[in-house]
Amino acid sequence: MADYNVDLIFNAGAGDYTFPLVQSIFDPVEGMKATVIEGNRADGAIVIPGGKKSQEITVKGILLDNDGYADLTTLMATMRSSVTTGVATLTLKHFDGGWTIDWAYTVRRIGEIKFDESSMRTNDIGYTISFLVTAY
Repeated sequence: MADYNVDLIFNAGAGDYTFPLVQSIFDPVEGMKATVIEGNRADGAIVIPGGKKSQEITVKGILLDNDGYADLTTLMATMRSSVTTGVATLTLKHFDGGWTIDWAYTVRRIGEIKFDESSMRTNDIGYTISFLVTAY
């Protein structure tokens, strides 16, 4: 069984940040922008192809710490300062006797890092981060 690990590597040399306990990754899906015009009185439609659709990657996981509130708050602050809105490389790789890179995209974080609201920050807290793919 493969052990999956997600690394966020900043191009500016600020260092690697490995996402802890990743629960799901919504991989980028290629698509196109299209204008669809449907008639009122007949079946069928006219499709006008557009350019490529923007691609997003969403990472969901858990920050876990058994030492309590202060340490979990420190982990949250580390994530906020490490996963900036600057251009970075997001790399998915898996270990199966050796590390294999599944994909790597140039991304930019969009929006704020979202932490679960229901947590009291005593043992764990969920996080969600969305990225816009700028090059692939």
